[in-house]
Amino acid sequence: MKIRKAIDQDKDDILKVMLPWNMHHVPSQEMEELDISCFFVALIDNKIVGASGYKIISNQQGKTTLLGVLPEYNGKGIGKILQDRRIQAMYDLGMKSVITNADRPATIKWYKKHYGYYEIGKLKKLESFGDDSIDSWTTLEMDLNSYMKKKKDSYKQNYISKNQPFPLAPFPPIIINACLTGMIPTKEMTSYVPITPEEIAEQAISVFDEGARIVHLHARDKDGKPTWKAEIYEEIITLIKRERSELICCISTSGRNWPEFERRAEPLFITGKGKPDMASLTLGSLNFREGPSINSIDMVAKLASTMKQNDIIPELEVFDSGMINLAKILESRRIIEGNKYFNLLLGCVNSIPASLKDLDYLVSKLPEESIWAAAGIGQFQLPMNAGAIIMGGNVRVGLEDNIFYDYEKKQLATNVDLVKRVKRISEEIFRPIATPSQVREMIGLSG
Repeated sequence: MKIRKAIDQDKDDILKVMLPWNMHHVPSQEMEELDISCFFVALIDNKIVGASGYKIISNQQGKTTLLGVLPEYNGKGIGKILQDRRIQAMYDLGMKSVITNADRPATIKWYKKHYGYYEIGKLKKLESFGDDSIDSWTTLEMDLNSYMKKKKDSYKQNYISKNQPFPLAPFPPIIINACLTGMIPTKEMTSYVPITPEEIAEQAISVFDEGARIVHLHARDKDGKPTWKAEIYEEIITLIKRERSELICCISTSGRNWPEFERRAEPLFITGKGKPDMASLTLGSLNFREGPSINSIDMVAKLASTMKQNDIIPELEVFDSGMINLAKILESRRIIEGNKYFNLLLGCVNSIPASLKDLDYLVSKLPEESIWAAAGIGQFQLPMNAGAIIMGGNVRVGLEDNIFYDYEKKQLATNVDLVKRVKRISEEIFRPIATPSQVREMIGLSG
């Protein structure tokens, strides 16, 4: 892909790019004649596939005009690159702030999330332009100086992190994700596994107080068997949030025990105080010793779309490298966007082996804007947790993955003890435990 300044001959192609977005009426009451000297175009194989423009309002303020990418090229980051080029151009001209008008809610959210825009008012549309179903523009403003300083500092820090070894490049705060119950452990196997909503909530609160910031939740029915029932998840989350509102609650949509979408998705429609913050999304089928977990591509996409519709962050579960390929496909289709949280699970009988070489390979394949945590199944839990801490990643730990504290399987573990150990290892190499607000920012969770 190539980005360049627009030339006069590009005008018709720029308007073609805007056509699918109903922003091609130029000139009109909504958009005066284009100033091609203030436009950038994106080209693939010498074809214009995207364009962005701006105008100067005063010696200190600029305004964005049109921004569009042909639909078949969505999800490739072209729009963000075009936005970056035009705000850089305005910054180079001495602008201190930028005004933008947008109508689509997703676009408004995108500007706020990536560029720190804030709303300053509304404008009535003068004619059909943009989304016909919306009769006004939302006017947004960004502090260009602050944004560019933050971007420069971030670039410098990212460069140091990628090119300097620890401790020259400081590690980010660590996120501890505690998987408390799972679908396999029973009271007969270990009395420490929480089964009832009250037990699960009590242990969630305890691990939070020791440093866990996410709890990965599985619900059980009154007989202690795994269940998809929304009312049980709602009860668990409500109990947790009542005591520790900052704790991020992630529910399971596992396909190990039931294949139907309706059952797996039922907890995704919980609203109110019991609404989940995140939900697990296994990115492919695999075999466990107890049986298969079936996750067709259509099922994964449908679950991911439902999470997006309900403002639930997917916890992307990866057991093998091909599952990362599917995550990239979902991102190209904008089914998942922005910061992506991956749980890399190594050491299952039919998954990628649990070695540092394999962990490094998975991490190298992750898409941009990825946050990752490593988990090891059974005896591999501790080495994978320790490897992730040293590599600058995050950890998933808990009785779902391993009910023993030691390799000899002589000492049963508790969720609190497993979290304490991870915390102790992390603090020994001076990696701080992330605060709840830091975790929310890292994974793109609002509130």
